[in-house]
Amino acid sequence: MTNPPLPEAWQHAEVPQLPAIGPDVVDEFARTIYGRTPEGGRLTELVLRSRENGVLDGAADRLRHHAVIACPLGNLELDTITHLPAGASAEHPVPVVVALNFKSDEVPSAKVMQAGYAVLAVDYQQIEPDNPAPPTPGVRALFPTKTTETTDTTEPWGAVAAWAWGLSRLLDIADGIEGVDPTEPVVLGHSRLGKAALWAGAQDQRFAVTVTNGSGCCGASLFRHPGGEDIAAITTKFPHWFVPSFSTYAGNESNLPVDQHQLLASIAPRRVYVASAEDDAWADPVGEYLAVVAARPAFGPNGIGYHVRPGTHDLLEEDWLQALDFAKR
Repeated sequence: MTNPPLPEAWQHAEVPQLPAIGPDVVDEFARTIYGRTPEGGRLTELVLRSRENGVLDGAADRLRHHAVIACPLGNLELDTITHLPAGASAEHPVPVVVALNFKSDEVPSAKVMQAGYAVLAVDYQQIEPDNPAPPTPGVRALFPTKTTETTDTTEPWGAVAAWAWGLSRLLDIADGIEGVDPTEPVVLGHSRLGKAALWAGAQDQRFAVTVTNGSGCCGASLFRHPGGEDIAAITTKFPHWFVPSFSTYAGNESNLPVDQHQLLASIAPRRVYVASAEDDAWADPVGEYLAVVAARPAFGPNGIGYHVRPGTHDLLEEDWLQALDFAKR
């Protein structure tokens, strides 16, 4: 399942007692952790703003698009960046990775381009600001909220769910870009954006492969494995990421009705890849690995993959390349 062999601490780790894997858990994750994603969001305009050929030492062409997405209460406008491997065209389209970036100038490496995938990305804060009280609202403000008069007790959806919604909209955009084949797409994210990638993969059946890197608490790591960030820490620092009631499980993880191996398993029979770093203690990499072990029965052969590398909390070229190698199998 992993190459090179696992570090010794991983080899001796044991899966804790966990909730059983079963059907229809996605709704429970929405209710308990991420919030229910509302219906809506339609791509209405996609304009190519620029094209630079031969970037990344000739390995890619860089396209910048402006997209308009109609939501119930207004439009969301996104400025996306796409890197197409050299030679990609309408006659020879390539599969696509959709991803969220932490900053607008992030680009994949030439080796990632040589792996044969287009990469379509956007700065994640264009979708929803990473702020519990943002000065400028994001996409969540473009959907109606529940009123006190209704008997529906659904809580507001969190920022992680909003970013996951955005990943699905990037896939809509990919369908309109010449040279991109959107039929077997990969969704990829790191850290908080790895949480969003998992939630997008669980909800959007179009994603063939979901890749989550260093996603930790509320991502790939188990709540019931002690180590790293916990519910108390994450809901104190980032309350806007989740439904408000999620914080009631702080210090009470054993009573949480779900755990993250179930989220991984919910994506089956589509495929999942989890990546960890040995020294990324806050993400509990052993807990990420154990979630993969616990989820494996839901997948067929080569349905879920994993690697752990030396180093700290980052998304490196080697993480990209191992994940894309898995996606090709």
